[in-house]
Formats: sequence, structure tokens, C-alpha cells
Amino acid sequence: MKKKRKKFWIILLVILVIASGIWFFSTFVPETTYTEIVDEKINNEITIVQISDLHGMSFGTGNSVLLDKIKAENPDIVVVTGDMYTNGDSNGRKIAVSLMKSLAENYVVYFVNGEHDNNDDYFEELSSAGVRVLDYKEDEITIGETTLHFYGITNVYFTGTFDLSNAFVRDDHTFTILLSHMQNFEKFASFGIDLSLCGDTHGGMVRLPYIGTLYDGEEWFPDLNGKRTRGLYSFGDSLMYVNAGLGNYPFPIRFCNRPEISVIKLFPE
Repeated sequence: MKKKRKKFWIILLVILVIASGIWFFSTFVPETTYTEIVDEKINNEITIVQISDLHGMSFGTGNSVLLDKIKAENPDIVVVTGDMYTNGDSNGRKIAVSLMKSLAENYVVYFVNGEHDNNDDYFEELSSAGVRVLDYKEDEITIGETTLHFYGITNVYFTGTFDLSNAFVRDDHTFTILLSHMQNFEKFASFGIDLSLCGDTHGGMVRLPYIGTLYDGEEWFPDLNGKRTRGLYSFGDSLMYVNAGLGNYPFPIRFCNRPEISVIKLFPE
């Protein structure tokens, strides 16, 4: 009987160690993902790194792990799509600002807010550090022989009358990129955006192979019902990439969905 009990506890301990390792790896070890997009408006290779939804986390001292991983990609542009700290978390805000300041010292950085980091003095702090805050603004940047036209919106919800043409003029001549924390893909596509970069979903936090998100707070298995929770999607001629985020708000539980640094490479047709 004692041998059976000892064997039981050993097996249980092994299971707990394995489960803890999987949990830690899935929740706290960021991965770099790669997406390639080919378009006739692109004349030379361009590398864009997207990060999102940090929620005040730090990967290594001073977020050195993130900075090193981004540096390794040698990006032309870094885009940040909101919720870099959680509302009310002053220390998390300092961590987020410090990370973006460090990035702006070496790269062109574009930023749009989420529902948590929607704060005017925060925008001013980022702007003074050289971050290009696109609070319903647009900007063009030329890299090599290619001009990219960036739009950024601050929406933390959308009404039925939402229409990008109320704020912007459509550009049919350059490759257009929209930054938005939350997605409204059909409306983005109808305006004529070539590529939308979004966050907010955290990739669904817990994902299952071949099924996708387990539960998104509203329904079970939302990916099977057409929701877009992580990765690249298309609608007509428009594309959208949904970044899985870096933080773990509201609970530190990820599965099959590691914190993500997404690398988007644009290539000539």
C-alpha cells in the first residue's frame, strides 16, 4: 500500500511539474511570428514589427528580452497597438513608457491607444519621446522606393455609423496601413485600407489546436463562428493582422498562445 501511495505522489508531482512548465512557457516566454505580404504598391522589402497589449509587464530587466528580440529583426518601423498598461497601474505605465522611449531612440515608432491607456498626458509623454502618436492622425513614410501611408484611430468601441471616410481621405496610390486597437474589419476594408494592424483580443488567451480560442468572454469557440482572434485575415482585397499581445490581463493564463512579437514583411509583387 505504501509503495502504491508513493508511486501516486511521484506521478502527481511529475504531472504538476510538467503542467507548471507548460503554463510558464506559454504565459511568460514571448515568441516572434512572421507574416509575409506581397503587394504591387510595394517596391522593396520592408520589415514592420508589431507589439500590443503589454499591460505593464516586463520581460527581463527594462524589457531587455523584448528589446533584444525586436533588435534582431532590424525593423524599418515598429507599431504599437494599445493597452500597453492597465488603467490605474502607475508602475505599469512607467514600464510601458520606458519601453517605447527605448524603441523610439532606434526606430520609427507609431502608436495608437487601447481602452486602458487612453490618456492625453500619456500621449504627450510619448510624443515628447519621439513616438508618433496617431490619435486620428495620418502620416506618410518612405522607405527605399516605397511610400507607406499610416492612419491611426483611437476608438475603444464602434457605433453602427462608424466610417473612416468621416475622418480621412482615401489614398489609392500608396500602400495604406491602419492602426487600431480594436477591429472593425469590414468597415476598414470598405474604406480601402490595404492592411489593418490590431490587438485587443490577447489571442483569446487559451487556444486549442485546430479550434482556436476556447472562450472570449462572450462565447465558446468563437473562431469556429467566424471571429478573428489571432493572425492574418482577409476580406476582399484588404488584409488584417490581429496581434496576440504580450501581457496577461486579467489573469496570467495562456495556453497554445504565447506572448507575441509579430514581424510583418512587405514584398514587391
